[in-house]
Amino acid sequence: MFDSLFFSFSKILTVFLFPLPLFFLISFLSLFFLRSIRQKVLVGIPIFFLYFFSNSCIANALIKSLESEFKAVPMELVPEADVIVVLGGMIQTISVNPGRPELTESADRLVDAVRLYKLGKAKKILFSGGSGLLLESSFKEADLAKSLLLDLGVKEEDLWIESNSRNTWENAKESEIILKEKRTKSILLITSAFHMKRSLACFSKLNLPIFAYPTDYRGISTHSSAFDLWLPSPGFLELSTLALKEWVGIFVYSLK
Repeated sequence: MFDSLFFSFSKILTVFLFPLPLFFLISFLSLFFLRSIRQKVLVGIPIFFLYFFSNSCIANALIKSLESEFKAVPMELVPEADVIVVLGGMIQTISVNPGRPELTESADRLVDAVRLYKLGKAKKILFSGGSGLLLESSFKEADLAKSLLLDLGVKEEDLWIESNSRNTWENAKESEIILKEKRTKSILLITSAFHMKRSLACFSKLNLPIFAYPTDYRGISTHSSAFDLWLPSPGFLELSTLALKEWVGIFVYSLK
């Protein structure tokens, strides 16, 4: 009984301790002390804007607008291809421990590539990813990925590395050079489900048979009554930002 009360109390207490919920609590209370309607509106709009995108329902709706088109595929149903093309974005290139592959939330991309390789769905893996940092290009994600993939059992002769690309468009462009050189006829494309729409648009220019294997699903079930879902969260704000960034990328690439 005491443990249950302690657990419930600790969860509710987070509203008063965590930075973002505490910010909103103070902000909404402060609105009552503003005298004019104009002041309340001017201060309230940015507060509401931030609350809107840090809400679980909004964040989930935004990310699912990208993921819903690409359903999860059981590995046994994945057709065989010449090569697995896995897009970077899962290794921290500016880690405090240089040379050590520190995986991020998108680690499923790399893990699933190895799993499909070991299942015999393709005999080769092409890892595509250089540096996406604006003012720093010396740290290449592909270099870190290579050592990790080798440690996970991928044979060196089965591993192709592309380390020049800085974004999804260049992933496709630089990968095309290697794929043509190796006379590749079909590929399995692995990236996060929210990123697959833009990736397919870029890689379709290669005029090769492509089987899309989405992974790293970020959408959650909001049908739960979990208390945490009702609180504004930096995680949900990040999810909204990720989805909005992706939709902007899709729009820009469509113009390009």
